[in-house]
Amino acid sequence: MKRLVKQSLFLWGFGFIIIMLAGSLIHAHFFDSYVRHTPFLTNGQGEMVGPPFAPFEHSILGTDMNGNHIVYYILKGAKYTILGVFSIGLLSFALAFLIGIPLGFKNKGKSKIIENMLSALYFIPVSVIAYNFLRPLLLEPISGFPTTLGFRLGTEVLVIGILLTPPAAIYIANETSTLLKQEYITTSRSLGAGSFHLFRSHLLPHLKERLVTLFMRQNIQAVLVMSHLGVFELFFGGTKAEFGLAAGRPVPVTYEWASMVGMYFRTLQTNVYWLVGIPLLFLVLFVLALAGMSRAVNNIMREDERIICLKDNNKRSLSADIDDFTIVENSSKSEQRGDEL
Repeated sequence: MKRLVKQSLFLWGFGFIIIMLAGSLIHAHFFDSYVRHTPFLTNGQGEMVGPPFAPFEHSILGTDMNGNHIVYYILKGAKYTILGVFSIGLLSFALAFLIGIPLGFKNKGKSKIIENMLSALYFIPVSVIAYNFLRPLLLEPISGFPTTLGFRLGTEVLVIGILLTPPAAIYIANETSTLLKQEYITTSRSLGAGSFHLFRSHLLPHLKERLVTLFMRQNIQAVLVMSHLGVFELFFGGTKAEFGLAAGRPVPVTYEWASMVGMYFRTLQTNVYWLVGIPLLFLVLFVLALAGMSRAVNNIMREDERIICLKDNNKRSLSADIDDFTIVENSSKSEQRGDEL
């Protein structure tokens, strides 16, 4: 950890995530997720001007068409974005790990059948499957939501996490089966090593760097799926819909960042560019933070591997020098005994 905090990429990514998460929790706990509203302003000539207001014109991140300040929406949705993405990534990674490792140890014929069954999801977009599963749950009916917010969030995390599992499980299985074909592992297995010993002593040290990358990749995949669902107006945690002739556009319950992109997606055809650009910018920063943290952890792991290799090489060279010295000493003694005779 001491070396990890010295990595600038890790500090930047971890700092961004912690600041946004802490700010969102403070905003929810102490300010009850308050969103400031500015219906109109008066300009320098005394004329009344209505929203939307551009960034830094009246608010730091601007307002939408109804005068709601975007910065408060960003704070409100940060906790749902960060915790939701990490929950989906952790669930899919754990399932993929529990499925992929035993699948890599299985015989090639049996594992190939299972891999062919799981690889069918490669050709069907995860977002389309998730949309069909989650639409009855997340779209608000006329009578209101029959379920709680916690139930909807948990179900959405579970469904997306399960759908992201098969490609990751196949990847882990392929990496495991490739490592099991290495000569030192086949030698250890012929000497009587069990599967658990092979996994702990040989597989895990070589897989850990790839597993860290895979975990971060699962988080990024979760961001993409949530963004696709947001464009389909199926927002994270639920879509509040209005009915009637004067009904407005659907709005998210949580104001998660990907949902905000979907909520304001139609404004791309107007000059109110910041409504989509600002939440999209925060999503990009979040993805870059995840990628930076992953690269920093991988750099530390590579340094550890280099240190271990250098120690092993030093031990081998030291033992070789001792053996050479012993051989020379024995030969000199034998020569002295021959001269005496």
